[in-house]
Amino acid sequence: MFRARRYRVLLVFAAVFLLALVHFARSRDGSTLGLGLPADSPNSQPQNPPPPPPPPSAEEDNQPAPASPHGFSPESPESPESKDSESLKSDSDSDSKTSTTEIASGESESSNDASDEHSNSLPNPSQSKEEDGVAGFGSAHGQGKQSEDDDSESNGPDRHWKKPVTHFPIAPEELIKLPTGQSQDLPKLQADFKDESSADKMRRLDRLSKIKKEFEHAWSGYKASAFGHDEVKPLRGGYRDPFMGWGATLVDTLDTLWIMGLKEEFSIAVDQVKMIDFTTSRRKDIPLFETTIRYLGGLLGAYDVSGHKYDVLLEKAIQLADILIGAFDTPNHMPTLFYRWAPTYTSKPQKGDVDAVLAEIGSLSVEFTRLAQLTKEDKYYDAIARVTTELEKLQGQTILPGLWPTKLDASGCREFKSERVDDYTKEYANEIERAIPSDLPTPVEKAAKAMPTDMESYKKLLDRREADGLHDDAEPANYDGLTSDSSTPPQYDASGSSANECKGGLNNPQPQIQKFGMGALADSTYEYLPKEYMLLGGLNEQYQSMYKRAMDTAREHLVFRPMIKGDRDVRFLSTAKVSNRKSGSDRIAMAYEGTHLSCFAGGMFAMGAKIFGIEKDMDLAAKLTDGCVWAYESTKTGIMPEHFLLLPCQNSEKCEWNESEYWLALDPYAEERNARTNELKTQKKEQKGGNSIHGKRSWHVITSSTEKTDEESEAQKHETDSVTRSVSDTSHQEYVMNRIQTEHLPPGMVSIPFRKYILRPEAIESVFIMYRLTGENYWREKGWKMFEAISKYTRTEFANSGINDVTVDNPNMLDEMESFWLAETLKYFYLLFSDPSIVSLDEYVLNTEAHPLKRPEY
Repeated sequence: MFRARRYRVLLVFAAVFLLALVHFARSRDGSTLGLGLPADSPNSQPQNPPPPPPPPSAEEDNQPAPASPHGFSPESPESPESKDSESLKSDSDSDSKTSTTEIASGESESSNDASDEHSNSLPNPSQSKEEDGVAGFGSAHGQGKQSEDDDSESNGPDRHWKKPVTHFPIAPEELIKLPTGQSQDLPKLQADFKDESSADKMRRLDRLSKIKKEFEHAWSGYKASAFGHDEVKPLRGGYRDPFMGWGATLVDTLDTLWIMGLKEEFSIAVDQVKMIDFTTSRRKDIPLFETTIRYLGGLLGAYDVSGHKYDVLLEKAIQLADILIGAFDTPNHMPTLFYRWAPTYTSKPQKGDVDAVLAEIGSLSVEFTRLAQLTKEDKYYDAIARVTTELEKLQGQTILPGLWPTKLDASGCREFKSERVDDYTKEYANEIERAIPSDLPTPVEKAAKAMPTDMESYKKLLDRREADGLHDDAEPANYDGLTSDSSTPPQYDASGSSANECKGGLNNPQPQIQKFGMGALADSTYEYLPKEYMLLGGLNEQYQSMYKRAMDTAREHLVFRPMIKGDRDVRFLSTAKVSNRKSGSDRIAMAYEGTHLSCFAGGMFAMGAKIFGIEKDMDLAAKLTDGCVWAYESTKTGIMPEHFLLLPCQNSEKCEWNESEYWLALDPYAEERNARTNELKTQKKEQKGGNSIHGKRSWHVITSSTEKTDEESEAQKHETDSVTRSVSDTSHQEYVMNRIQTEHLPPGMVSIPFRKYILRPEAIESVFIMYRLTGENYWREKGWKMFEAISKYTRTEFANSGINDVTVDNPNMLDEMESFWLAETLKYFYLLFSDPSIVSLDEYVLNTEAHPLKRPEY
């Protein structure tokens, strides 16, 4: 019996051992898969030419994305429910349009203070995106987590998009046809340039060579460390894949390589493009806007500028577009802006977004139109033409008729009542007129909270804002702060009853605050109106009428002249925010600001002036562009901040510098502060007379239920004295001077909420357009100073990096190089000093990512 028991014990131990062994093996396999480490290339096919050596550090494919050109990153947005409270805040937008630092795979970022500050500039998710169950990319329509269907389907490279059944088909006879016929004789854009002297030509070619070398340096760093991936990490090498992992920098840079005459590099890049598999990605949803302007625009621009010699570029563009077109398969044919590409989701009906960003939904026209022209396929034009028609319907029904709010309801599920909106519009339009200053300058928008009245408290507030990266009333313009909302995208039953309820068009949003502006979240929708008109050869008057109406409203309500030193007459664009929680004129808050993203407007007004014959707008275009040049020249680095606030002039025709008004804008509580300072002086005089109870000194009796030690009492006394001194002893002059020194404020800037520079192109874009349209050398000289400053402070061993603060002598690097550095910024610098026949604006339309699309001749 003893022997039998012994055998049973041995059998039990053996069983336990086997179970432990199996469990250990499974856990090892699971941990390996769970790391999600990216391969050397986002695509699994063999590369030709051979891939470069593995980068020094690779990051998770699913990670927070950098800021886009329009102030928002390509991550899925938060749910509309969670954004109701956020919409109360004013928009600093660069945020939104700003970028977040990457989440490294098993790697600490604490070694780089700049990265820490950069990541704090936008809200962080409450938990890691892997833990949130969305693999870092949100759910369909941006409404919370993925559904349970994800458990049965992996969205890694082993899953591929398949052409789905069309849920809401459009009959062939109902397709909106691409305009054809003889193009109108449109006005010439480019100036008639004079012959240059030999000395001028040598100087120009020398500058052109230096710009090209800067490009080659950054391109070489990308090739060596991140080829085939979205972005290079410019400080220590390695890569990031925030844009689907299809090689955003690769595709974005194709036409720049050709324009700069780097034909061998272009061929190598095209060979790599052949390897891209647009049917798969580790990302679960496709950001429609960013993918359209960077990838689709990049492929079409390279195809056009290279003379249609590389058929693979058009073939790849068609492959991508046939995937993207599925985003328009909704009941009202308004696109879902974060398209779930996997078969599990494409097999189900989807709807448009309740909280659609204006710039995203309104900036798809140029790329899809050009593809329709090249393929003769009306379906591509039909998709964007329906969006344009809805924008036109809504344009006159907003609070500011002519302009659209930066967020729209594209779901089609809410009935549009024009009569109610008409009354609503009249009421608010009158209030906006009252809100715009006529006699007295308004230094900044109305603050939701009272600002500190002492310097110590102000410094604490400033430190807090710097740590958060957003000021108290800012609305982050990004999609990184995913919510834990477990809601899933609305599904439609077989009868289609729910679908019938969502066939309306675009509608006004219903947030507590609506924002109107032409910067982040809105910019390229306005930019594309004249560009689409030119691309269609003037055959669709719709875009001309929409542009003129929008600019009439912008001139009246948004354009302002800031008070700056000297006689320099410049202009900027403000934003208007309307609150549903307040009444009367308090509903309106005007933000008199300068943003790098809105610097595109100078070039847009200039092209609109010429193409539509609005002669007065050429002067406005020059002033808007020169305003951004002034902002570059105002800082220690010679680079414009991302976002700053200004003091508007009382009279736009005559505006002299007034030091007292400027100081009052920096310290709105000057009168209160001076009164308190005088009171303190009186108290000090009285205290010198002794401690008589007859009034020569005021006594304060402090009672407490508990006895305090001498140390506690001394600490309390010290703290009280410190607070008293900070509140009372700071005069108006001391407070203002401290603010100017602490915040490094150039004369004219009231505050600088966002001090970074992320290699943005908008300012040099307008400088380039102004030179091409006027021929004035002034713009070339200003552009060269901008290039020298940017090159000096952003160049790294590998490439170029964004910087955290343009107002200091030694800013920290952010270790991020957006693809638009090579696609736009350096391209515009290069074209500024190129022969004007290179990418002539009379032959090409540049999309919002600077990709040159050929203007067809019918």
